[in-house]
Amino acid sequence: MTTELDVRTEDAAAIVTRLEDTLDRMSPGDTVRLISSADPRPTRDELAERRVDEFEWAAVDDGPDVWTADITSRTHVVDARPTLAAGGEPFDEIMRAAGQVGHGEVLVVLAPFDPVPLHGVLGAQGFSYDSSPIGDGDFRAVFRLG
Repeated sequence: MTTELDVRTEDAAAIVTRLEDTLDRMSPGDTVRLISSADPRPTRDELAERRVDEFEWAAVDDGPDVWTADITSRTHVVDARPTLAAGGEPFDEIMRAAGQVGHGEVLVVLAPFDPVPLHGVLGAQGFSYDSSPIGDGDFRAVFRLG
């Protein structure tokens, strides 16, 4: 699936935020076409620093008036927050998603707390773990194979 994200009227900080939000709603293999009025390489570099191994970037058009790039997700995202808020348990959903992670892909879990117990469970399956706060007490935990 390919969608378009036209950011020609937005500032650089807003573009990265929109791209991150978009990536968190995508499945592996989904692509968003970024349309920009300026060279998006600084955006790519910032996103690559914040989202290591989570996407592939392919330049499509290199200006001078419009730049476009295809950004393809390599991430399985489980947003556990709605399930937990409803009193449910997202463990099975997380484990199903972990089982689908292939070579070069990552698993991201969004939770209202740092999901440290998953580190041990997924660590036993060969995943490394990194977690960071994303605001409002929520966390974004990234699990990589290998």
